[in-house]
Amino acid sequence: MEVLDSHVHLAKDWKEGQGGLPNSWLPSMPESFQKDFPEEEFVKAISVCEGYKVSSYIFVECSNEPPLAEAKWTLDMVANKDSLCAAVVAHIPAAKGKAAVNDFLDGLRGEDKKLPTGLKGGRVVFLGDPMPEADDCLKPDYLAGLEALHAEGLHWEWCCKPYAIPSISKVCAKMPEMTFVLDHLGHNMGGEDFDTWAPAIDDLAKNKNVFAKIGAIEEWKVDSPDRYLDHALKAFGPERCMFESNWFVTDGMGFAYDRTLKEIVAACNRAGYTKEQIQNVLAGNAKRCYRLE
Repeated sequence: MEVLDSHVHLAKDWKEGQGGLPNSWLPSMPESFQKDFPEEEFVKAISVCEGYKVSSYIFVECSNEPPLAEAKWTLDMVANKDSLCAAVVAHIPAAKGKAAVNDFLDGLRGEDKKLPTGLKGGRVVFLGDPMPEADDCLKPDYLAGLEALHAEGLHWEWCCKPYAIPSISKVCAKMPEMTFVLDHLGHNMGGEDFDTWAPAIDDLAKNKNVFAKIGAIEEWKVDSPDRYLDHALKAFGPERCMFESNWFVTDGMGFAYDRTLKEIVAACNRAGYTKEQIQNVLAGNAKRCYRLE
């Protein structure tokens, strides 16, 4: 079966003196992350997927600095026929408002003033130290920034802890014509919080303009991901769920590439999905969401 991986990170020559873009997140991570994660290593990782062919992937911003240079680097990969990179989700500062979004996008426009076709959306993680207030995403500047993205035909991705999902749902309801994506099922380091997470997911899924990425289970801090996967598949259905590997985080945390893939296919089978529906979760839905068809 074909796989379009909807969530991949890359970092290359990021350490001081190596000549690549510095990464502001990796230095704080354990020793297993203190290495390069170029596309060549991703290609090696996907070679373990017996019975599945990873045809392409979506690059999602991951703190290569500065963000505009990260976007240009990966958009060049989209334009390279030898790369598996099909599209880019860039670190676009929506929370800072319309002007900040437009300034960033202007830095990517060609001589014809058009944006690169490989740019499909934006993301800035809704995380931090201290963590943002849940309603920060409802502030006027944030909403104006999202509207500026939508005006350019771009979508927005949410990466958050479960406490923020109800507020995110309100944003998605306010902008029903814009596409939104929930990364990692909104369960970054969520822990065993199913009884609060599940109702929030149900409410978010009522917004038909929201896709859900199913993966990053290595970050969930749960004994078993099964009931979370099962619930998400039921809430969003076979037409709005997308497989994500979350590579290179999986690599750094010691997860073989196909581990999450097998977990998700098993959950689809438990849900009674047909072969066609499973294929949509693995690739078809991502093609629709990222406008690749």
